[in-house]
Amino acid sequence: MLDVLRLDLRYTLRMLARDRVFTAVAILILALGIGANIAVFSVVNTILLRPLPFPNPERLVWIAPPPSKCGFSCETYSADAFEELRAQNQSLEDVAGYFGFSGPDNYRLTGQGEPLPATGIIVTGNFFQVLGVQPMLGRLFSQDETRKNAHPAVLLSNAFWKRRYQSNPRLVGTDIDLDGHPTTVVGVLPAGFDFGAVFAPGTKVDLFTPDVLDDMRDWGNILALVGRMKPGVSVGQAQADLKSVAPHLYFNTKYPNSSGFYKIVPVPLKEHVSGKLRRSLIMLWSAVGVILLIVCVNLSNLLLARAVSRSKEIAVRSALGAGRLRLVAQLLTESLVLSIAGAILGLVLAFTITVFLAHQGSIALPLLGSVGIDGAALAWTLLIAISVAVLFGVVPGLKMAHGNLLTSLKDGGQRSGEGHGTEHTRAVLVVSEIALACVLLVSAGLLLRSFLRVLDIDLGFEPARAAAMKVDFDENIKGAQRGVLFRQIQSQVEAIPGIQAAGFVDYLPLGQNRAWDTPRVKGKTYRPGELPGALVYVITPGYLRAMGMRIRGRDFSWEDSPTTENVIILNQSAARALWPGEDPVGVIATANGKDYRVIGVIDDVHTATVEGDAGWQVYYPFTQASPNGAQLVVRTQLPPATLAGAVLSALRELNPNQTATEFQP
Repeated sequence: MLDVLRLDLRYTLRMLARDRVFTAVAILILALGIGANIAVFSVVNTILLRPLPFPNPERLVWIAPPPSKCGFSCETYSADAFEELRAQNQSLEDVAGYFGFSGPDNYRLTGQGEPLPATGIIVTGNFFQVLGVQPMLGRLFSQDETRKNAHPAVLLSNAFWKRRYQSNPRLVGTDIDLDGHPTTVVGVLPAGFDFGAVFAPGTKVDLFTPDVLDDMRDWGNILALVGRMKPGVSVGQAQADLKSVAPHLYFNTKYPNSSGFYKIVPVPLKEHVSGKLRRSLIMLWSAVGVILLIVCVNLSNLLLARAVSRSKEIAVRSALGAGRLRLVAQLLTESLVLSIAGAILGLVLAFTITVFLAHQGSIALPLLGSVGIDGAALAWTLLIAISVAVLFGVVPGLKMAHGNLLTSLKDGGQRSGEGHGTEHTRAVLVVSEIALACVLLVSAGLLLRSFLRVLDIDLGFEPARAAAMKVDFDENIKGAQRGVLFRQIQSQVEAIPGIQAAGFVDYLPLGQNRAWDTPRVKGKTYRPGELPGALVYVITPGYLRAMGMRIRGRDFSWEDSPTTENVIILNQSAARALWPGEDPVGVIATANGKDYRVIGVIDDVHTATVEGDAGWQVYYPFTQASPNGAQLVVRTQLPPATLAGAVLSALRELNPNQTATEFQP
């Protein structure tokens, strides 16, 4: 048997080497089809099939209510609710959380060379224990470090430790200067832990600081929660348990959920992380599967034509005693050799694609950084190679093995055995190929229509000539001092040649944010949950112009200060809902427990997603609010990269320790 296989293999290699053009074309086509299939399988496997990179990940649940009209304000919980949930539930081993109100915070590292920005997340003291993450160096946060007035502590991500501190193991236990405060590095997290990949796709998180619940009690609903179920507890049991806990959260906490009643539906953390992508990824996988089928049909047609040209050779071998099974085996060996060669080249292509995808940190796909060719991908490659060999080799093999021996010998190969049966088979293959291509074209057309519809959406701002830069600032500067500082910074930036407008905002549209409060008509009473939560933005004068936003009324002024009348700007959705058929400019609204004069109404801005309704938005001036961050937005006709140095120099004229990120379009 082995001798026969060896002879078939040698004969196949000799025949393929003789027809090099056909061989090269066949292997290249197979490599493209198989490579695309392996690459997409690797993405699907990583995001949908592979368990999360935590111990016993099936026991981890995301704790959140079902979607409702209260919007983002329903997705996070207060410090009181967090403690109440931990105390009252019977199904969870423990509950942890992180500051989910507005995404990662900006920190400033000084004391070692040039000041550098860093991105960090505030987490509960037990966050890593609940996930099952152990530090590579040092320890996790202690209970003492979550108490009021405790010495500041920080955990570093592995990548940041390597990049900033050159993998210095002696760093653990020492203090670093974080936002002007000596902060003890208590540990370094393992290389396999990537917070952004699971909880904030597209975000790089450098460090983690422990929460101080006593300081956070007045911050509102700011904690995103994750729990670990007790052994043997199902998701259904956890849902029933937390449903009974929900009333306690509403009646016993300072900041009840905006819907008027907590509704908690824990879902598997894996489902929360990647469940929304399942349909899209399966569609993509199906599309590359159809492409591979087209490749198989195409190659089957080529092999059939090639086999027809070899009909005399096959007839002679049959006349000399080769059985039909033996002839089919020989032709399938050719298919298998081509398929394996194409799979090897396709594997190289897939490896290149997955390495490229894994390094695209700005793409907001969960777990993308861990995409790669693993054992599952190799097993899939082997399965694909064998399946493809059978798919495109069996039809030519069977057709030629059952050909008319006498006709082939009489024709001497002149007509190459191109009889009615062969013509019919090739016609069927061509029709199949066209049908599969039509399926792809129709699918592509539908996707293109959806894409064009998204492009046609009015975002409410003009991103074409705008660029943004994260700017760190001293949070101890408040009120009128903050207004003076940002007015000076903005004036310096606006004076740079090439910059047409500039302004600050705490968080950019289409980024992470949460509802802070809901604006209301002064003097009117509303039922709990009647009004949706509003996304809050804190901006400086000039931001609207820098973003290309359209306003009716007036923009904020630097004269709007803590000592003057409180003012806000609303978007059209909020204004129309609160004052239908009326002009709200100049009226008094209540929000955040205070009275505000509405000085302007802007067009709806898509702040959370491109598709769907824009929702409610409310804008406060920097000089009267407390922003959690600062993004400098400029409008320019020059490439943003050419302005970064000049902008940073302008910032450091006012503060030598000023840090900022690169401009992003």
